[in-house]
Amino acid sequence: MLGNNEKIQGVNLAEVFAGMLGELPWSSLRNYVQVNAPLAKLCTLGGHRLEPNKRERIEKLIFREAQKAEFSDSWCNGVFASWYPVHEVLHSSLENYFHSDEYKAYREAEKLGEDDYVLPDAKFDEFFSVADLDKWRILLCFSPLKFSHEQAAKILDDSQGSAQLLAKLKDVENERDELSRKATQLATEAEKLRAKQNEVGNELQELKKQNRQLRQEQEQGQEKLDSVQAEMRRLAQELLQAENVRAESEKGLRDEMARSTARLQSDLDRVNKELNSWQSRYEEQRLANRRLEEQAQEASRQAAQADQQRAAVEKRESEKDKFADLLLSRIDWAKVGAAMKMTPTVRRNFNSLVRRLNYEEDRSLTIEGTLPEFWSRLIKDEKDLVDNIAKSNTREVQAGNMDDYWRALNEMFADVVINLEARMAMLGMLQDIFFQQLEDEDLEEPILGKVKAKKATSKQK
Repeated sequence: MLGNNEKIQGVNLAEVFAGMLGELPWSSLRNYVQVNAPLAKLCTLGGHRLEPNKRERIEKLIFREAQKAEFSDSWCNGVFASWYPVHEVLHSSLENYFHSDEYKAYREAEKLGEDDYVLPDAKFDEFFSVADLDKWRILLCFSPLKFSHEQAAKILDDSQGSAQLLAKLKDVENERDELSRKATQLATEAEKLRAKQNEVGNELQELKKQNRQLRQEQEQGQEKLDSVQAEMRRLAQELLQAENVRAESEKGLRDEMARSTARLQSDLDRVNKELNSWQSRYEEQRLANRRLEEQAQEASRQAAQADQQRAAVEKRESEKDKFADLLLSRIDWAKVGAAMKMTPTVRRNFNSLVRRLNYEEDRSLTIEGTLPEFWSRLIKDEKDLVDNIAKSNTREVQAGNMDDYWRALNEMFADVVINLEARMAMLGMLQDIFFQQLEDEDLEEPILGKVKAKKATSKQK
């Protein structure tokens, strides 16, 4: 039995190792370098990274280190462990067999250890393939499998590969002849197809033109479709919003209707109750109104009587109110003025009063109209005198001459004294007029003079 740790004659380990290293996928190679700290440090020395474009450099470094170790098992086992799972068919065939009950029985029969992996000749012939010769050489050199000398010789026999290559070469020549025949046939068909291609080319140009037109129409249609879809989405959204608003409004209206119905029902019950109460009150009030109407008729009758009495009283009062005016209208004011000792100013005031009395519309005299006006004229000079004295400081300056100002005031003093005398005379005259006693025959005279008081039983005031 030949172990892989023995020197194998006629095998170039460097070439086999390089082939195994070159078959590793980049991911497996990178993982192998990363788990091997010294090797990872060596590969990344100088700022290099583990990238696919650095694979050639990394393989050279690994090969150099393996060559330094003379391709020992301790160095090459890691590379083999990364290479072995990559070839799934070979890997699965061997692993399934070594973990099967068949191999367990074979191992017990041959008294092999649990770490010994040996392929019986039958299984070797079953698994071995000349097409996988390079893979089996890697297994022979670097795997823990133990091969017999016959198996190793078969793996290292290149003649098998040459015979197989000759068979393949013959097959290739046959295929070449067949392909040549087919090529001639295809050339003929190609000429036909070329002619047809020209026809199709013209049709293709026309179709391309039509296709461009259709594409433009399609783009326009797509734009319209997108616009219509956008409008439909907008309308759908607005419809959804309107539906939500309608639902909310409907719910609000229903709630409001329910509340209004309940409120109106409550009001109706209350109104019915009040109506019944008011009907009872109405009947009571109607009876009371009937009594009040009777009382009102009686009160109207009494009011009519009272109005008649009031009219009679007002008539008598009116006659009494006009008594003083009647007296004044029958006084001969010209004689009264001649009998009075009046200054020129008082005489002017008195004459203006008399002229006004003479030119009254009905030549009548009223106390409230003429007497206050005449009296106001008499006291006007008195008010002006007091005002000039009170404002003498200012008006002296305005007059410009103090002597002239006070000389004018001296004249006003004389007029005021005369006016006071006239007012005293007027007061005495009015007292004599209104407090004298007249007989009925005196009142019948058109003009009343000053008469002496008489003692009589029938008097009028």
